[in-house]
Amino acid sequence: MNLRALQPGLYLGIWFIPVIVLLQAGLAGRFAVDGVLPSLVLIVVVDWGILRGVEEGLIWAFFAGLLLDVFTGWPTGTSTLALVVVAFVVSLGQGTFMRTHAAVPLVTVFGATILYYLVVMFVLESTHTPVDWLAALRSIALPAALYNLILNIPGYWLMQRLEQRVYPIPRTSW
Repeated sequence: MNLRALQPGLYLGIWFIPVIVLLQAGLAGRFAVDGVLPSLVLIVVVDWGILRGVEEGLIWAFFAGLLLDVFTGWPTGTSTLALVVVAFVVSLGQGTFMRTHAAVPLVTVFGATILYYLVVMFVLESTHTPVDWLAALRSIALPAALYNLILNIPGYWLMQRLEQRVYPIPRTSW
């Protein structure tokens, strides 16, 4: 891992992730559709993992999960573990195909949301909190995955623009 190559993404994450976490914690409830909340943090972590790969994706997921754990009523570390697992799985597919095909980030966010909630339910069940898996998947995870898919249409475009500002492509001069 080359720390110097990661620096712009780390500096961005230090201020950007807390802003997104606070937006999710403070404003996401106002955008609930039939009780389903948008997962802005999950979308940002997934998109950054697609764009920047496993190293930055995992760092952002860990930092975002720690901050998100402060605002959830779940056992400490639940969001952190779920986001790190999601970032790792998503970042494995990082490459030109993931970055250039418009439908791939949408499908990836959909699957990542399902995986996120599966990990959360596993942790809750492991800490002796009863979970009705089928009902939770049907009433929380699937609607949230659809909501995140729709939000990721502009979200991925915005994250691409942000990445291009942080990591500009050097232009040749004649």
